[in-house]
Amino acid sequence: MSIALWSRSMSELSILSMILRVILAMICGGTIGWDRQRSKHPAGMRTYMLVCLGACVVMITGEFLFYKYNAGDPARLGAQVISGIGFLGAGSIVISGRSKIRGLTTAAGLWTSACIGLVIGTGFLECGVVATFAVYIIVKYFKKLEGKMVYNDGWFSLYVQLEEIARLTELYECTGSLGMKVGDVQIYNKKDELPEAVVSIQNSSGKSREELLAALHGIKGIIEVKYIS
Repeated sequence: MSIALWSRSMSELSILSMILRVILAMICGGTIGWDRQRSKHPAGMRTYMLVCLGACVVMITGEFLFYKYNAGDPARLGAQVISGIGFLGAGSIVISGRSKIRGLTTAAGLWTSACIGLVIGTGFLECGVVATFAVYIIVKYFKKLEGKMVYNDGWFSLYVQLEEIARLTELYECTGSLGMKVGDVQIYNKKDELPEAVVSIQNSSGKSREELLAALHGIKGIIEVKYIS
């Protein structure tokens, strides 16, 4: 089967094309969410998979209704997804520290994931795959570039895993010794799990984030620490 014939058959509404669209939507959403989950962001792999899959199903449903009843606009349901996903994205945005806003990239990623699901749901699989690759590159590799471009006195956040919450005191002391200020601290202390925290820090000393990470890694009792936003 030629590529053109295969592409045309996948654009038609059939059992095979629906199965392929659903599976591809799950893969694309999961690919984007995988990096977000590794970075300890609130919306992880399953969230992105569900958003992309849901948008895909909505688009397939719109197409089915159009062909089934020969009436209506197959894109109408998709338009509602684009506007409605904003509520989910807004819920991932929080303000911490001193007017430090977190979650904007997560919100944008969820919205884009929904758009990718809509594209796949229409049968335009090639565009969905290319868009997924582009989003993955942005969320994984552009974060380092963005970190180098921000002002030295800007706020940023660290994810920290500790043996015990008391180790946060040493983290505060280490941060202060480097001339940086600690803002909001969100602690996640789940039963039978090591405590975790997201710490907002203001780089008012002009030192690099790498210096801070290296210093914190040297503190006994801190298992993992990494920059997240």
